[in-house]
Amino acid sequence: MTEENQRKIGLMAGIALSAGLLPGVTLGGDGLPDRLLTAALTALLFMILTTLVDTTPVFTRPKVPVVLLILGAAGWLQDTLIWLLAAWLFALAGGDLHVNGLATAALAGLVTRAVLWAALWILPRKGAEAERERVAS
Repeated sequence: MTEENQRKIGLMAGIALSAGLLPGVTLGGDGLPDRLLTAALTALLFMILTTLVDTTPVFTRPKVPVVLLILGAAGWLQDTLIWLLAAWLFALAGGDLHVNGLATAALAGLVTRAVLWAALWILPRKGAEAERERVAS
């Protein structure tokens, strides 16, 4: 699995988990199709904005703890701001994504970033990327 696919899976899982765990984050209307559509559109917005402002390094498994903390904090801030922006954009468009305040967005950003990093670390890799990681270790 490529790193791009790992990111997509981690992002979708993080968004779904944030909406499921946090009472201040609501996706979609009453039905499951509405929620899935809102989650997919939110993930698409996350992917576009994360591509434009990328805080993840080229090497996905940094060895120095300070670098890991700095990158984690930057990613958390990025995801928090994207949650707020997504909620604002959905409100303008008449969508059904609601985030109740900055604290909820910060928690949703933390959950999203943690699940994304977990997906990058846990999901299997194949090809040249896995070989580079093995040799670098």
